[in-house]
Amino acid sequence: MSNIRFEELLDNRTRTRAWEDFLAVAETFDPLMVEEISCIIPIPDQLGVLIIAENEVFINRHTAAVTLQQFALAHNFPDYSTLCSVLKDTGYFGKYKIPWVCPYFSLCPLEGGTNGVWVNPLKIENIYTVDGLHYIQLLNGVKLISPVKRYPALLRGEIACGILAAIRQENFHFTLLGNRPIDYLTLPNTDFARSLAKRPLLERFVTRKGELHRRYQQARFLHYYDQLEGNPHTLHWENWQ
Repeated sequence: MSNIRFEELLDNRTRTRAWEDFLAVAETFDPLMVEEISCIIPIPDQLGVLIIAENEVFINRHTAAVTLQQFALAHNFPDYSTLCSVLKDTGYFGKYKIPWVCPYFSLCPLEGGTNGVWVNPLKIENIYTVDGLHYIQLLNGVKLISPVKRYPALLRGEIACGILAAIRQENFHFTLLGNRPIDYLTLPNTDFARSLAKRPLLERFVTRKGELHRRYQQARFLHYYDQLEGNPHTLHWENWQ
């Protein structure tokens, strides 16, 4: 990453010199070599995405949705489509632009569809507007054009962090103690995080402890039960989780 000038701006709609700099040093995406993701950005004018994880950059010749599916499968994280269905059914987290969440971090989609910009809300320094354009600056210095204003991005980040806290409460309740979602999050000292801390989904849990896990396991069982009934020979057991 030493060859990249982080003050340069990434725009997923326009191929600029900054894109060439990032792509020149990007490694081929290997989900097992990536830990916490800061953001996923579609590459303009070609199929593929740039994955930024702290001070590392990776390229994957698939959509953001496929990239997250590959990452979840490699690390045995929840299946996104199943988790989406579960989160929608709770009635607390909306019906569209559902975040991708594992026990360690979350990514919120800023756009609809399968190949928009995905951002880790706890890696955002701030979102600001200049001359009618909206910009996101990440903690590691990366800057990108935001397809939405600050407030909608804040709402998406609130949902992502609220679900992350609920999953952490269910997974780590022997080691993490607290009564509020914010107790299960490590918020950076940034303007954006301070705004997140005031949001209602970080003030109180809206689901009961264990509810998401039970709903997910039931949905996953029904998914594989239907496959077993239909054609058990095509079932990929390595995908069971």
